[in-house]
Amino acid sequence: MSRYLVTTIVLLLFFAACSQKNQPFSDGVQSGHKDSRLRSFKYENDYIIHALYYKEHKAYARAYTLFKELYDKTGRPEYLREAVKLLIALKDYDEALKDLKILIEEDPKSVELYRLMTIANMKSGKKSAAIESAKRALALDPDNIKNVDMIASIYLAEGDNRKAYEVYEKYYEKHHDDDSLIRMASILFHKLREPKKTVNLLETHSKIIGCSEKVCLFLVEIYSQQNNLDDLASVYERLYESTGKSEYAQKAAEIYTYEKRYGKAILILESSKADKRLLLAVLKQSRKFKKAMKLAKELYDETLDPVWLAEYGILLYESADNKDNPALLEKVESTLSSALAQGVDDALYLNYLGYLLIDHDLDIERGMKLVKKALKTDPDSPFYLDSLAWGYYKLGNCTKALDVMEKVVEKMGLNDKEIKSHWEKIRRCRSEKK
Repeated sequence: MSRYLVTTIVLLLFFAACSQKNQPFSDGVQSGHKDSRLRSFKYENDYIIHALYYKEHKAYARAYTLFKELYDKTGRPEYLREAVKLLIALKDYDEALKDLKILIEEDPKSVELYRLMTIANMKSGKKSAAIESAKRALALDPDNIKNVDMIASIYLAEGDNRKAYEVYEKYYEKHHDDDSLIRMASILFHKLREPKKTVNLLETHSKIIGCSEKVCLFLVEIYSQQNNLDDLASVYERLYESTGKSEYAQKAAEIYTYEKRYGKAILILESSKADKRLLLAVLKQSRKFKKAMKLAKELYDETLDPVWLAEYGILLYESADNKDNPALLEKVESTLSSALAQGVDDALYLNYLGYLLIDHDLDIERGMKLVKKALKTDPDSPFYLDSLAWGYYKLGNCTKALDVMEKVVEKMGLNDKEIKSHWEKIRRCRSEKK
């Protein structure tokens, strides 16, 4: 596409914008109050095309010259507006302010002109004048938050944070919108250092109006900094409820799990389906083995990852009422063996199957091999050493069993019931064989 075609499109957009921006002038023409200064200019379109081309390519001085000449030749205020914007871009603020006064005399109710005047005043260091022009824009269009932003930004630049807050507060009292609320909260929290008031402001809004994502995320920022986990989890729950995004449910569940509030973690994970793996871990931690078993099977069916098959095998055993049932033991052994055959090589599962084979006298020799393989990965694990000692005991080698078991007791003590039972039986066996 040639540059001329592009510029023609820009030209059409420019005329469309002018017709919208300068409605007061159009109204004057239609009602018979045609400005006598409006004149035709033979090369008007050519000038516009070149002016827009220069503007597009940031040749602001050339663009300004053409727009200013267009205004001088036609008397059309839209050209002077464009010239003013270019003067501001060129940092010629005094000249821009002179032209803005001319435009405002013609159109005293133009919010855009007062905004431009505010920018020019601020850039030229005339802060009092900037506040006045910003106030005029706000008075003309009090329901546009851009006008509030403009005057508040001046107060913030001056370090008058309280006044900036009050400007937003006045707007918020009428609109109760999220945007002004967030700006108020930001000033309160980051500038005025009033975290309690910030929390009260945001929480009150969330209870009465609702906790939108950006409002709740501001609360997340505050509660995270305060390490307030209870309220942080609550906000994440509200975020999940309002947005349906599973990531928020997961974060809430992670906090509940950390705090050992497993019931709450399970509820939100089950309702959201945010993280089945985390749910499985929580179900196991809270000893809800039957639910965990079903979930492990579901995960295996969905992914065909043999790790979940191994988990299913363990939970099948842990959830059983009668752990000596031959049919149960056969199924557990078969399931875990299948998982190992499919590539599972984690010491946890090797030891679990090994201990099962040893403890229930299913295949002690194989069980010992599996336990020894697990110990190659983690030779100091007291749980794997306990399995090894129990295997030696089952094989009648009580001396070796006691040697290994002493290491376990040294590491773990005798608080664990199973370890205590093994210790007593192995010591008794060793004494009897002396």
